Amino acid sequence: MLVKKRRSTLHRWKVLPALGCSFLIYPALAQTVNVPAGLPPTVNATYQEVGMGGWTPPTSSTTQQISGSGSVVSTTTTSSDSGTDALQSMYSQSWGYAAAQNASALGVNPDALAATCVVESGCRNVYTANSNSSITGAFQMSNGTYNEALQKALASNPSLASTITNTGISGQQDPATQAVAAAQYLKDAATTLQNAGISNPTALDARAYYNFGPTAGQAIARATDDTPMSEFVSASHMASNGISSNETVGQWRANVASKMGSAASSPILSS
Repeated sequence: MLVKKRRSTLHRWKVLPALGCSFLIYPALAQTVNVPAGLPPTVNATYQEVGMGGWTPPTSSTTQQISGSGSVVSTTTTSSDSGTDALQSMYSQSWGYAAAQNASALGVNPDALAATCVVESGCRNVYTANSNSSITGAFQMSNGTYNEALQKALASNPSLASTITNTGISGQQDPATQAVAAAQYLKDAATTLQNAGISNPTALDARAYYNFGPTAGQAIARATDDTPMSEFVSASHMASNGISSNETVGQWRANVASKMGSAASSPILSS
């Protein structure tokens, strides 16, 4: 029986002499690149809060850190909406989106709420209560003001109760919960200022109300720029808030506006 020899699959190398040297000529191997049909879809993160229903914040991208086992270690969402810098600062906090939603549920512009937390704490959940004061948290509220505003907010919109795990005083150390009270207090400020003749109060207009109370707040909002702050605020309160003894209302407004950034002109009430 004849046996046909199998042709070797090994490549044969050719040696070409050139100038006394030998060069190896390697065989060319064809390569194929597979290109997927189109780019992968952009991920839009949706945050689900208990009792709040679905809510999708404006985002441009979501980045996930994946462990070696394939599980998600962390998720970072970058916002690209038209909000102010103050709002972006609040969104950068883990509680920021919930705080914004709670404000919106009360008819308060999240930009104005964010402007307040930027000035009060840099939107950080700081504990500053001591034996002389109960003021604490990201929105720096006293226990009395916090409790009164929170209860008023819950009476105005009972559905917010399902988003709050602790309606007691201790709950004010939770920024998303404290945001409900802060938003309500800003809403009260806006209503008071509207009654005083300011048709569309902004975060800057309400700053004195939030900082010094209704009486001084209304007076400062209506005062001319050259009026001394000392006409409305005691020397001790001025000193504790970093206001110089000869500072005018206009100078104080400029200082506050520089901290709030573009959110200073944000209206408090949602349209």
